[in-house]
Amino acid sequence: MSKTSYFLIGVIITALLFMGAVRGYEFYERKAAQWEAEREAEASVFSFQNVPLTLAPPTPEPPSRPVLFVPQQEKEIFLGEEPLSTEMQIQQAQETIQSILADYRDNPDLRAFNQDLRNETQGVAVDLSSLSGGDLSVLLRENPQIRDVFVQHMRNPNFVKTVEQILSNPQFAQSVQTLQQTKSSAITKKTAK
Repeated sequence: MSKTSYFLIGVIITALLFMGAVRGYEFYERKAAQWEAEREAEASVFSFQNVPLTLAPPTPEPPSRPVLFVPQQEKEIFLGEEPLSTEMQIQQAQETIQSILADYRDNPDLRAFNQDLRNETQGVAVDLSSLSGGDLSVLLRENPQIRDVFVQHMRNPNFVKTVEQILSNPQFAQSVQTLQQTKSSAITKKTAK
């Protein structure tokens, strides 16, 4: 073989290599474009910890069959209560006052006041609850010495503080008001007859 043949064979091999390289590069560009398109498609999908999430709408579930409502026959429940009768209001107010005063039964100043009150009224007014009812004006008119007991004990600052605590209790104030209102309404009814 001559030098020219070797040269032509070399040119043909070079041309084949060049064409193979061009075809390989074209194949690489197509694959790179495909990978880029897939990456862009994945980039538009939300991901959490590198796991792609799609926001495709959920497939609808078939609706369940309707259930017929059958009311149960039970005791009727009323949300509002009946108003208390006058006697029940009086009883509830007296029990509330007694309960509040029971919290102070170990107070030495209040015990001394109750003892002096009992002694001065010969047992008519036993404690502070006797002065909390609607008969206070009648009780004071028949036993004026109650004022003296109050004046004597009001000099003691501990007694004053205890009485202020009792009188500032909203339940105590409401109970006294209830007792006084029921007493005044009973007097009004008697005078109207």
